[in-house]
Amino acid sequence: MRLIRALALLPPAAALAACAAVRGNDAAARTAQTAASEGDFVLVFADEFNDGTAPSSANWTIETGYGPNNNGWGNNEWQLYTDSPANVRVENGSLVLAALCPVAPCGVRDGTVTSGKINSRGKFAFKFGKVTARIKPPVGDASWPAFWALGANYPDTAWPLSGELDFMEMHTFHSDKNTTHTTMHWCDQTKQAPEACSWPAGWVLDTQHKTFAGSLGNDFHIWEVDWNEAGVTGTIDGETYFTRAIDPATMEEFLKEFFLIFNVAMGGTLGSGEQPPDPGRTYQQTMLVDYVRVFQSSGPQARLNN
Repeated sequence: MRLIRALALLPPAAALAACAAVRGNDAAARTAQTAASEGDFVLVFADEFNDGTAPSSANWTIETGYGPNNNGWGNNEWQLYTDSPANVRVENGSLVLAALCPVAPCGVRDGTVTSGKINSRGKFAFKFGKVTARIKPPVGDASWPAFWALGANYPDTAWPLSGELDFMEMHTFHSDKNTTHTTMHWCDQTKQAPEACSWPAGWVLDTQHKTFAGSLGNDFHIWEVDWNEAGVTGTIDGETYFTRAIDPATMEEFLKEFFLIFNVAMGGTLGSGEQPPDPGRTYQQTMLVDYVRVFQSSGPQARLNN
């Protein structure tokens, strides 16, 4: 389903130029090149969202619908994902994902609440590296924005056995607009009761968070995750708030390739604690993504996917 080719073992400067030529956006790519020149890492993927009015079809697929089983993506989420520019577009140098219900009453999976979601499945996948994105997230009002990744073997391999790594996740259920989360989901096949990959035994998650004095929705912030075979470290604006060692015996999901996802969900398990929309309210929640970049070691594991 995916065609993968290894980057030639070029000197870092040459590898950067090759990556920018494939993935970059003119001047923005040069900015990303400069960022990649530090240390022993090369840029293997970048989208600066400076070109056109829609996400690049070379990098992204726009997801639509209510989920594979029309059940709100397994979380009873409200929104219908669409490919409308009202929900998904590139504007003023940013990816815009907007969750909208302009006219009350707003319902659950009845077409009144729409939003945007993009993924790189089949177009870019990677194993290990530094993932960074500059994001202004929506906060409150049932929003559930996320920048995350799923195992590239999904959906052929079911979740959570495919693995999930949430670089940035914000929600209002048991949390607030001042708090960001990084989360890992996997299946520990040594714990299979009452059935395979079920909660709370086989399906395992680790979520850690950082809370600030003010709302994270007031400005852009830089989320970064450093992922290697030993573990995962998550930061926001350079401050570490997530660390997890990878046990290769029980967390083999994180020793394989993943693809990228951006979305703004509404309601559901974490957006509203399963509560339906307030029938007297309208909703508008917008996530802006200035850029996303993926760096890998200049060694032989650096890969591009076309």
